[in-house]
Amino acid sequence: MELGIKDKVALVTGASKNIGKSIAIALAREKTKLILVARSKKNLEEVKKILNDNSNRHLILVRDLTIPESITKLKEDIKKEFDRVDIIVHNLGGSLGITNPFSSSKDWLKVWNYNLGIGIDINREFIPDMINNKWGRIVHLSSATTSNFSAYAAYTSSKCALEGYVKSLSRVISKNNVIINCIAPGLVDIEGRYFNKLKNENPEKLFEYFKNNLPIERMCTTDEVANAITFLCSNHASYMPGLVLKYDGIGN
Repeated sequence: MELGIKDKVALVTGASKNIGKSIAIALAREKTKLILVARSKKNLEEVKKILNDNSNRHLILVRDLTIPESITKLKEDIKKEFDRVDIIVHNLGGSLGITNPFSSSKDWLKVWNYNLGIGIDINREFIPDMINNKWGRIVHLSSATTSNFSAYAAYTSSKCALEGYVKSLSRVISKNNVIINCIAPGLVDIEGRYFNKLKNENPEKLFEYFKNNLPIERMCTTDEVANAITFLCSNHASYMPGLVLKYDGIGN
């Protein structure tokens, strides 16, 4: 299927490993021009090498997006190389190790900024141009925890807020063919994570978890998540605004 995004310019945050790395590879396969952003120069360069003969089409930017002024600087640096950004995939997120539900509001705000605030600031910089160009695709990474509430409270609440933000903003911008969506992955097989370790060290315990919680009886891969995201970045997503795609292997 032709996705219609050849030569579109795609900005991917958290692009140096895991799901972000798979997103970069999937979008490069569709001949997009990539702007890959993360804190690790080494990891970004390794991702760029994987893109092989298309690597000269792509830009890597080493940035810590938790620093507020870095987002304005990000746009300035992108403008030196590209005249526009057509696609944004917000892959940056996490709990920041804040696990105590009775942590201070200051700690909660750190988590909220990491999972939502940074994305809001990036969108504010680039969506107005997408509106003027009458084409844009934005995909935010949410989490299945917004349905099962199984993760840490600060993280879960930030992802719930993210989904509300996406749905609300979509009502404002979709008439301009600027389509913003969320994907909410469930259990992803990522090296070093708890369930990945369980797969290698105690497969019987993992299968018992599957039996009780996951009828499909497997984790999804980062490539599967990336392929779904790539579709949401395509022309074919033009009538799918404000979607929260539950990608959890359960279907409810």
